Amino acid sequence: MANNRPRYEEALKRGAMYSSKALWSDAFNAYRLAASEFPKEPVPYAGLGEACLGLKQLDRALECFKLAAKYSNGDVNYLKRVADIQERQGQLTEAAKTYTAVGEFLLRQRKLDEAIGHWERAIRLDSSLLGPHRRLAMIFQRQNKKREAVREYLAIARILQAQNDNAKAYQMCQAALRLDPGNQDVLTAVDLIRHGEAGFNEPEPAEIEIPGVSAEEQAEADALTETVRQMAAIFEAEARQKQAVAPPVSISTDPVDVAVRLANEQLAEEIFREENGADMAVARQTGMSKLERDALIGQAMDFESRSQVDEAIGCYEKALRGGLRMTAAYFNVGRLYLQKRDFEKARRILGVAVKDAAYADAVKLAYGRAQKAS
Repeated sequence: MANNRPRYEEALKRGAMYSSKALWSDAFNAYRLAASEFPKEPVPYAGLGEACLGLKQLDRALECFKLAAKYSNGDVNYLKRVADIQERQGQLTEAAKTYTAVGEFLLRQRKLDEAIGHWERAIRLDSSLLGPHRRLAMIFQRQNKKREAVREYLAIARILQAQNDNAKAYQMCQAALRLDPGNQDVLTAVDLIRHGEAGFNEPEPAEIEIPGVSAEEQAEADALTETVRQMAAIFEAEARQKQAVAPPVSISTDPVDVAVRLANEQLAEEIFREENGADMAVARQTGMSKLERDALIGQAMDFESRSQVDEAIGCYEKALRGGLRMTAAYFNVGRLYLQKRDFEKARRILGVAVKDAAYADAVKLAYGRAQKAS
């Protein structure tokens, strides 16, 4: 395969040259040759996609960019092209799902504003998608943008009610009321849900009727989103493995620092985890949805990163009262109380964390150091 590299690179150069001159047929042939030499490289497929767009062959362009996305190790630029073409072809549900997946990638890359933009675009294309509404509700609550968060909770409730899941819809309304207790729209929604009435949201003006999506098309869109999620998981696993094999000199190996990184990684993973039946049972007991807990976790981590200790503790403790049962959270709260020299509360909370073998040594060491320093 190494002997094919010169032919591959030459084909790419010719493809780029032809594309720059809008000689799309010649560009297509050049990129097709490059793809035949290295069929799992993303660049030739992206070139083929551009050539197909130049030739007004949207269907072929879409397939090429999907392959580029698949082989690109998560290059969101290719996924954006997929979504753009789907949208241009009127595949609005598929495009919305792809934009949602792009938002997930951008969130993992800490590009929050871009992620929000893609989720909002997904909603404009298909307002019935729960995923982007949930992400936006979590992010807006985390940013203390109450009006925007309430709007998203109401949208989620409307979708759930349309699916005849009034229990979850009511839960989302309660989440909105905790942010804005006197909101009349939310109170009206709660009353309508209690009476089993539908349609508490006003219809959107000039709503476009979207053609039905076939089972095959839906499966294809779902498969693309799942591919994105799987790739993200693989990249994160590879990154952790690289760190384990050759940790950079700048990364501390102190047991407490290692435990802090572990706690933050686990809490971040919790935010990305999908809601399940157990979460619903906890929500019924505590009155707090996983979505709200996730927002509180994010707020707590943000406050902690800015050394706002009291605010971070408040968010963590609200999440714990709301059903969060993670050693990582107890460990972080305990450390924060140690920073405040409140040893009684630190001892009580770290008493939970010390039972976890992954944190036991770090708990003992952190507590001992804090007492010596006091």
